[in-house]
Amino acid sequence: MGEHELGRFTGKLILEPMPGGGQMKTVEDFGFQDADGRHWPVPPGTSVDGTSIPKAVWSLLGRPWEGKYREASALHDHHCTVRSADWQSVHRMFYRAMLVSGVSERRAKLVYAGVYFAGPRWENFARPSQPAVPSRTAPGDILYALCRDPITLAVSEAIECDGTSAFNWITSAHHRADGNAEITLGLDKISTMVEEDAPSLPSLEAAIDYAVTLIPHVEGARRRISVGRLAMLG
Repeated sequence: MGEHELGRFTGKLILEPMPGGGQMKTVEDFGFQDADGRHWPVPPGTSVDGTSIPKAVWSLLGRPWEGKYREASALHDHHCTVRSADWQSVHRMFYRAMLVSGVSERRAKLVYAGVYFAGPRWENFARPSQPAVPSRTAPGDILYALCRDPITLAVSEAIECDGTSAFNWITSAHHRADGNAEITLGLDKISTMVEEDAPSLPSLEAAIDYAVTLIPHVEGARRRISVGRLAMLG
């Protein structure tokens, strides 16, 4: 898609360091105009620090305020802080801003998957959540359906809890995840799928949401990202 189909930046992102070195401050008006006409402004004097993006993902992006990700990151930081829309819309705006900045579609989708899975979420304006897997569904039926869906299959193999993938939890002898469970999405494990199948954002989101439901009783569990070999690929 061309830039005009995604949106455009407005103003100019100029940053100056704040005392302590952990944050930057915007100097001028800056923003992003969606293709549908919505404007996402970042006013002068806004503090940004890149923390709206999971820490592990930065190993794929490089230094926070250099290169192709700086504008998208500043936009995402601000709108996650002010919660100007539902969290899904803010994350999608971040994805489109990456593409307008020249980030490849494959890399942008991997970063987006990490942010969607482990980035900020809030209740205001929230869209309805994905339905849980019906308990009456037989494991064999779930496995059969997954094997016919390469996107959800890859994601279910890339999400793990207690050392067991979501896919293997279907037939696991465990009845539930540990009370202190942590679930992890391995971006390196979905890289090939993203490149070969080019999933749409709704398909990627649905696959992540569904795969999580395959692990019993992990609502509210800590989420983290691993990047594996992708960190070495730059």
